[in-house]
Amino acid sequence: MKVTEIDKLVNINGKDIYNFCRQLTQNKEEADELYQDTFLKAIELCHKIDKDNNPKSYLMSIAVRLWKNRKRKIAWRLRIAPMESHQEELEYNGSQVDEIHNPEEELLKKEQETLVAKSIGNLKEEYRVPMYLYYAAEMPLKEISRILHLPEGTIKSRLHKARNEVNGYDG
Repeated sequence: MKVTEIDKLVNINGKDIYNFCRQLTQNKEEADELYQDTFLKAIELCHKIDKDNNPKSYLMSIAVRLWKNRKRKIAWRLRIAPMESHQEELEYNGSQVDEIHNPEEELLKKEQETLVAKSIGNLKEEYRVPMYLYYAAEMPLKEISRILHLPEGTIKSRLHKARNEVNGYDG
């Protein structure tokens, strides 16, 4: 893929990538930054993106790697020099980035994404991310496995545990 084709990727997948970044970070400002960093990294790695082999999942895997690296750096800094936490909690409102094609369909999708986000918002990240990808982004297990660099069995297990936690079951 060429650098000039990244613009097309932004237009096609930008909304989904942004919503994914929102779900990862649980914070609008951090999501904005992660979204920008994801596409900057995509420009840098454009020669590795195969436009015929689901570039959306490749972009999501870039976002996951960047987010994990950022969290690792923050954790390392806090171990060295602990700082007072000033955490802002922003509620996920499911804001959309692109135009509405079918209002009824788009409304149902927004409603589903909002319900999923509310249901899984309090889960640990290791459960929250697979749940979001599976239910809100409607991605198959194989793609989720590729994005998170985890075996499919681990994804299935995390989905099962997350569903039990959301539904209030023990075990």
